[in-house]
Amino acid sequence: MEQAIVIKDLTKDYGVFRLDRVSFTVPGGSIVGLIGENGAGKSTTFQCILNLIPRDGGSITLLGQDSVANEQAVKEDIGVVLDESMFHGLLRPTDVGKILSKVYRRWDAPLFQHYLKKFDLPPNRCLKELSRGMKMKLCIAAALSHHPKLLLLDEATSGLDPVVRDELLEEFQAFLTDDD
Repeated sequence: MEQAIVIKDLTKDYGVFRLDRVSFTVPGGSIVGLIGENGAGKSTTFQCILNLIPRDGGSITLLGQDSVANEQAVKEDIGVVLDESMFHGLLRPTDVGKILSKVYRRWDAPLFQHYLKKFDLPPNRCLKELSRGMKMKLCIAAALSHHPKLLLLDEATSGLDPVVRDELLEEFQAFLTDDD
């Protein structure tokens, strides 16, 4: 099976903090969590994986492609859920779908609508009016609706009530079992 993530000698130096030659491999079809105390470098590693911040050294390969040289193709194949909603509060779920349909070549509008219904998300309410759990459900719907091959989560269930958390974990499990 293809390696989902290969990180070799990742380095990022902030002066007061340094990721120092971090290396690990995540086989396809795996669930892996980064665990550590605050300030250990989990978020920095995550941001480097997504090429949100430049790394000072090392290499990152996602699904067999260099994350910098093939950034657009790599991002087409990954779904990302951050610990906070990344969408503006004045947008509505239907707006999010329209915007993302222009971003992803494989955007599946019927699948997105399926998730909106499944998660009981009101399609025309402003996001600023939605609960944290509803916003996270929207982020999951958005992350899954372009048929990603890799799903990256940054504390996607943190601070959610147990019912919503279990519902989202079921979706993550379904993503794994639907994988080709």
